[in-house]
Amino acid sequence: MGYETLLDPDLLASAFRERGSLRADFVEIYAERSAASAMTMKDGRIVDVTSGRERGAGVRARLGPTTGFSHTSTLSPTAVLRTVREATASLGPGRVPGAGATDGCRAPAADAGDAVEGTPDPQETDGAGDRSRHAELLHAVSDLAAAGTGKVVSVSAVLRGERRTSQVANSRGVQVSGDTARERLAVTVVVGAPSAPVSGRASLGLNTPAARLTEEHVRSTVAEAVRRAHARESAAPAPVGEMPVVLAPGTGAVLIHEACGHGLEADHLTRRSSVFHDMLGKRVGPAGLWLVDDASLAGAWGSFAFDDEGHDGRRTVLIEDGILVDFLWDEVHSLGRDGAAPANGRRQNYQCLPMPRMSNLLVPAGDTAPQDVIADTAHGIYVARLGSGRVNTATGDFVFAAKEAYAIDRGRLGEAIADCSLIGNGPEVLRGIDAIGTDFALGPPGTCGKDGQTLPVGYGQPTLRVRQGLRVGGTAR
Repeated sequence: MGYETLLDPDLLASAFRERGSLRADFVEIYAERSAASAMTMKDGRIVDVTSGRERGAGVRARLGPTTGFSHTSTLSPTAVLRTVREATASLGPGRVPGAGATDGCRAPAADAGDAVEGTPDPQETDGAGDRSRHAELLHAVSDLAAAGTGKVVSVSAVLRGERRTSQVANSRGVQVSGDTARERLAVTVVVGAPSAPVSGRASLGLNTPAARLTEEHVRSTVAEAVRRAHARESAAPAPVGEMPVVLAPGTGAVLIHEACGHGLEADHLTRRSSVFHDMLGKRVGPAGLWLVDDASLAGAWGSFAFDDEGHDGRRTVLIEDGILVDFLWDEVHSLGRDGAAPANGRRQNYQCLPMPRMSNLLVPAGDTAPQDVIADTAHGIYVARLGSGRVNTATGDFVFAAKEAYAIDRGRLGEAIADCSLIGNGPEVLRGIDAIGTDFALGPPGTCGKDGQTLPVGYGQPTLRVRQGLRVGGTAR
């Protein structure tokens, strides 16, 4: 699946030659070919198998501030050239640079009768070999859960895989192409009495050129899901009120992702829909706090060699020693802004326009031993795993579910506490961080949705203590 198998250089040259006659300042072609599958197991039985493949190209044209877009599900020269014309036509007749600011958009080109050139790639076939391997791994999930200590009432798992080749070329001379492969396993086990069942969930993912989960990956994921389920069996009611919260390494960064990261994406900045829109150069956190987005981190779930506009994946420092120093940029939102370097233009697929998105949002390690963070906390809670949440990017207010947490009493971890909520405000939480551990870890593979587009993302951080700014919503009286 190399460069020539998607868009031929002669085709690209023809497309970009047309740009001048079609009155566009800029034309970009994003082409991709992908194959994806999902297999679901419940209590030892494979209950669902899905697979699919796609190929196509999206064309973006720009004239001044106006954008036109069209896409095609065929990579034939006829379809691609027609899609270029449709994208530029949606800019409107007789426009001149700087006139109008409305985004243009067109329906996909009609592909009936277009020839599909070339032969199917092995990665685009039904993947019988992968199906057999995935089924074996899912049956291993069931066997391992049943063989473990403690009574497992039920076990289910989903194994997903994707292979993708993408290519970006534009009228400025950018031409890049590459392959990605991901596999992800999510396991849920249920334990306890039928009258009071509790569940535990764990997931693991690989993002490598030849991502292939093994039985050892299955073993560790099942063990973690079982451990989490048993930890919740005897959980006490969670406390209520504002108190210090210690976030475990890895998982806590999902809170930073939602509560702060989205507000640092440049489209929110330009719409003034981010609480951080006027904070550049100002202190937003304590000395020693850094926040980076790193698409170049090898093997991390959100990493990529180049973004979906053709820019190399790289490390972007957002907060430096407590000072907000940058945002996450794509091409459109970096125009006219000195020092704005686009590297985070991402899209779900060829049918979508790119927008500023996170890759792997990370809080680097600090200088405090994690055991000292807990020992220095007289009272509070330790959050080992966060669940889903929601955030208002304009205000920074958020609510998150804590799916595994423990009481902290006189500097020691105590009993497990039942599911509770964490309520706060992104900027206030950043200012409330007063301890940063040395034990950096990546969290489990994540999926992030924004404006109808879903993408793989990563996150990670060391042990963090939020001394003030977080309220715990529990049920203790």
